[in-house]
Amino acid sequence: MTLLEKNRYLGGSCAGYQKQGFQIDFGTHMFSRGPRGPLGEVLRRTGSPRAIEFRRTKNIAEFCCPDRSGNGGLTKIPLPNEIYRMPAMALRLAHYMHLNLAQLSQAAKMLTAVMTMDDDEVASWNHRTVDEFVAQYTASPRVREALCCILGLYFVLPPWETSAGEGIYCFQRMFRDNWLSYPAGGAKAIPTAYCRLAEARGAEIRTGAGVKRILIADGAVRGVETYDGTQIHADTVISTSSMRTTALRLCDPAQLPDAYVQRAREIRGSQIAVQLKIALSKPLVDAGCVLGAFGDNADVFTSRGDTIREVFDQLVHGRVPDVIPFYCPVPTNFDPSLAPPGHQLLTMCTLAPTTDVELSSSPTEWKEAMLDTMRKIAPGLDEHVLFIDCTTTSWMAHWIGKEYGPAISTAQTPDQVGAMRPTVVTPITGLYLAGDGAGGRGVGTELAADSAMECAEQVVADLGRTIPSTWRTHRHKQPDTLRSLRRIVRPSPTVTTTPCLRALPGAPATRSKERGDVA
Repeated sequence: MTLLEKNRYLGGSCAGYQKQGFQIDFGTHMFSRGPRGPLGEVLRRTGSPRAIEFRRTKNIAEFCCPDRSGNGGLTKIPLPNEIYRMPAMALRLAHYMHLNLAQLSQAAKMLTAVMTMDDDEVASWNHRTVDEFVAQYTASPRVREALCCILGLYFVLPPWETSAGEGIYCFQRMFRDNWLSYPAGGAKAIPTAYCRLAEARGAEIRTGAGVKRILIADGAVRGVETYDGTQIHADTVISTSSMRTTALRLCDPAQLPDAYVQRAREIRGSQIAVQLKIALSKPLVDAGCVLGAFGDNADVFTSRGDTIREVFDQLVHGRVPDVIPFYCPVPTNFDPSLAPPGHQLLTMCTLAPTTDVELSSSPTEWKEAMLDTMRKIAPGLDEHVLFIDCTTTSWMAHWIGKEYGPAISTAQTPDQVGAMRPTVVTPITGLYLAGDGAGGRGVGTELAADSAMECAEQVVADLGRTIPSTWRTHRHKQPDTLRSLRRIVRPSPTVTTTPCLRALPGAPATRSKERGDVA
């Protein structure tokens, strides 16, 4: 088995680089189910369940909203690690939104329905939108918009284009597993561990070996040719690029059925993100992640209910939106060793259009809009900045190698999920797809891992071999109810960092660290 990676670093958007003592991800990441979801299932199937250490913080995230006092400050509402603290967080958010009892009841009814749906009920919503699902429970545009954000946050799509079934599935699994987390060593720890395990089983891994074309003859795959002209012969080829790129660029479309080529042309990807990597000389953010959506005169939690629609209307014209949706994991709050002692790394991103949309706002305008938002979240930011790296949409599209650079190659829209999602099998014998473009379900990297397992199962079956005993698990089974209740009573372990101490010379970076069962 040979793995070919076109870049110098393994892992695509999970890869990372080093700069001035900081270990920085190319993408912007947290992992919604940590070791309990598909990323951990890959490890369990290899017999190495603890090859990656996923970590959590006491407040896994904070919602940041403009302060109602009008003094320019922010209200920060923590999203706790412990499920038993969730009701207090929900009530605080409801108070901030000025929800009346009827609206609070509507929101509670919807979330209860989401958490108690069985698999058949979830599947019945696959081909309808998040917006449609939420509309059943509330007529309030403001409440509807907030609930849509909660269910559709993962997919880099507007709620009126996101599959409700996928939204419900991912929210339900994330909540029940209760392990939203980030790995020790940075996001690259995930592909690094997988590749190490593959090499231990005889795989050869080549970096800087981009595939120029897939070799096909008589309806079957024959291997690949790399950009340096090297041909590698193989009876099985798995493409982890998008279905569109695989069918239209890596393959000769003339060797594929017309209907398959047309489907590949019609595949829609998600939006992408502009990213900032902000290195600080002093910790300024306590939570594991900060997120929200606000501008000078509006935010998603107190809007009239049209904020998200206005954001996407501006995005499709390549403009910096008036309200900036942001998502900012803080890797050093999970693993202080990712920066020099007493320093902090912020990895901020905001929605942006894919590269087929011409930008009407310059990259500098996008960067400054994001920095203006971050200055409100972290007062004193400018005084402690060591450097800021900006990752543009065009650079990210080049790095991941997918046409137009979508965050999710085959977006989780109602017509591209469930039975309507492209399969891992192609019309060419021996050619398969894996990753976020075909098969699988879940959030981002977890979607790709689930697809990879589905593809591996299919390849083994097609070769007429026996599925290994460690693979005989139900990848999409709902978490056991009793186990979910246990996770409420006994929360997952956390890494606790103390910024005020970390900022002092010689102070320990980590006050306490616990390790616990990931079952």
